[in-house]
Amino acid sequence: MSAVGRSFEGSGYEWLAEMLEPCAPGEFLDSSWGVAVLHVRGRAGRFSSLMPWARLGEILRRQRLDFPRLRLVRDGKPLPVTSYLRHTTSARQKTTIPRLKAPELARALREGATLVVDAVDELSDPLEELARGLELFFREHVQVNLYAGWETSRGFDLHWDDHDVFILQVSGRKRWSVYGQTRPYPLVNDIEKASRPTHAPVWEGTLADGDLLYIPRGWWHVAEPLAEPTLHLTVGVHNRTGLDLLRWLAERLRASEAFRRDLPRFAPAGERAAHAARLREELLDAWDETLVERFFEEMDARAPARPRVELPWLATPGAPLPAPSSLVRLLAPRPLRLEATGGVVEFASMGRRWRFAEEALLVLKPLAERRAQSVAELCEAARGRIAEARVRAFVSELARHGLVSVEGAEDPGGEGGA
Repeated sequence: MSAVGRSFEGSGYEWLAEMLEPCAPGEFLDSSWGVAVLHVRGRAGRFSSLMPWARLGEILRRQRLDFPRLRLVRDGKPLPVTSYLRHTTSARQKTTIPRLKAPELARALREGATLVVDAVDELSDPLEELARGLELFFREHVQVNLYAGWETSRGFDLHWDDHDVFILQVSGRKRWSVYGQTRPYPLVNDIEKASRPTHAPVWEGTLADGDLLYIPRGWWHVAEPLAEPTLHLTVGVHNRTGLDLLRWLAERLRASEAFRRDLPRFAPAGERAAHAARLREELLDAWDETLVERFFEEMDARAPARPRVELPWLATPGAPLPAPSSLVRLLAPRPLRLEATGGVVEFASMGRRWRFAEEALLVLKPLAERRAQSVAELCEAARGRIAEARVRAFVSELARHGLVSVEGAEDPGGEGGA
């Protein structure tokens, strides 16, 4: 079945659709994902709310970012850290604190350096929401990095990344050349290096404000600044490989006595062959047609949520139940597979198995749709089956365990208690 024919309702599809617009996600998955470069022209300013220049300035001003998360690069080489950061030592705490040398950093940027901030999705709400939505769809870790430059010096030389990349041009322009793979699906710690391409680019063009460029994992590429302020974000999707599956399977085989045993180095040849045959038999028994699906299912169940703490409510002993106007959001990083049998609903998420009375479905199903729900809406969904006070208490329990966030939990009218 093509991607167009699949249903992605409630799975983060809308985040991918908005990012790719006007390209349809189904078309992208069928024709480009993992196999071809894609350039999407977009209206100017459509990515500007993700990281306006003012927000970048605020991040630099307020965050104690250190190398290598924050770095300056020019012509493929990092600048000395001491040229834009100084480290002070706290006598009381005996810790080292990075401090930005603002004039020196600005001068380096004027002279052609590129500013890089890794994992900027952890520093900005709009980018965190984007990354969370894409993780929900791709079911893989997503990280957003930031690149800002002003002159014509390239930040990075021709290179490839070990993950798929969406480049979102937020401001200005930048010229890109993409060459494709020279070694199929290369690894960072590979047994053979991918050779630099000697052929002409398979795609080259200029990204303007609002454009998107998708580059599959392992494809060589290089970007050239155009002597103007330019800022782009790279959204990296870190897909798992067959080697990840093998490592997972090796963990599971710890349950096998045969695999835990020492290898019979000094045994006769026949005994060694028999031991190898037993290992092969147990490995093949585990390697059935459901192996990949079981791997994906367990990785989804293990995926950690992005941390969120609602203060002061969540940390207040004996805090009142959330107010009816409070907004509740599911924090589980993967779609929930709600299974109800024998009066109990169960699902695996965030590294644990959750188990509730079956009536909890009345609250969990609306939350699983990934739309912010007010406590009043959840109470209405459960009307006639669960009392309002119990719904509010259940939301509090979910929040204490980190499964949901609750915005505006404090009731200014003093009516939050049961």
